[in-house]
Amino acid sequence: MQNKIVQSALFATVLLSAPLSAMEFEWSVGVHDLVVQDIKNDLVTDGISSGDSHTFGINTAIYVHHTTQSGINLNAKAEVFLDNDQDELDPDHIPIWFDFSFYVDGEMYKINENNQLTWLIKMDNRQNTVSCVEREVRQHLGLGYEYHKGGFTFDANLLAGFYYIEFDDDTPVARDYTREDTDDGEASHVYMLDAKYVFSKDLSVFAEYRHYAANMGAATLEDNVNALVSYMGSNLFGEGTGFHLKAKYVKYDISRFYRDSVGIDIVPFDNDTLIQAYVTIPVKF
Repeated sequence: MQNKIVQSALFATVLLSAPLSAMEFEWSVGVHDLVVQDIKNDLVTDGISSGDSHTFGINTAIYVHHTTQSGINLNAKAEVFLDNDQDELDPDHIPIWFDFSFYVDGEMYKINENNQLTWLIKMDNRQNTVSCVEREVRQHLGLGYEYHKGGFTFDANLLAGFYYIEFDDDTPVARDYTREDTDDGEASHVYMLDAKYVFSKDLSVFAEYRHYAANMGAATLEDNVNALVSYMGSNLFGEGTGFHLKAKYVKYDISRFYRDSVGIDIVPFDNDTLIQAYVTIPVKF
């Protein structure tokens, strides 16, 4: 709860500091498939089949973009997914889940025309995924290096903060884990590498890798790989309409939840991949 309050307060402070007319808003709608791979059938009574799972659905989101007069960039997103859940990896899953994010960055020191040092704050929150993630909160701040030349941009960032994950208790409890075993919070750091190439004013590609690790012992908490292709040259739904293809692979560390007294993992999988196709439409106020 405290993390949510801090995140909401920071978002509100930055958001309210800018006039509504100075901010850019987008609305999106799309389709998705949430893929869970390499499911183990290690407990027949939990009713979860081995192999891969596909959960199709529709999604919508609101995006906010703003750059202050001093060059600070604000990006926020609130996204809702409605799933057609067939495989029931979580036997009591409500087929609506959420993804929130709030990113702020700015220039700290300009080395030359193509190189600069940056500061950044990154916060995100996933809730109620079909892959049994009841809640995930990641809040970090840190420093980065950015190289930019022509249409190519590369960033390398190191941030420190807090990582929290909680698995929905239905599947773990069916596997003899208690409710007290299903969540974990860590002081953590994250390495981030990302690159973007703009082919033209309409077409761009983006790729990102994130590695989350605990501060104590440097144990891996999570790895992310993201890819995005965007085409902004359509006027189908008005000027500035964008078409996007996105894939986000997440591999969770579930080994730290393992209990010898139980003898099996807390859930029979350790990953999910969100594949999306969606359109963004500018919203004017």
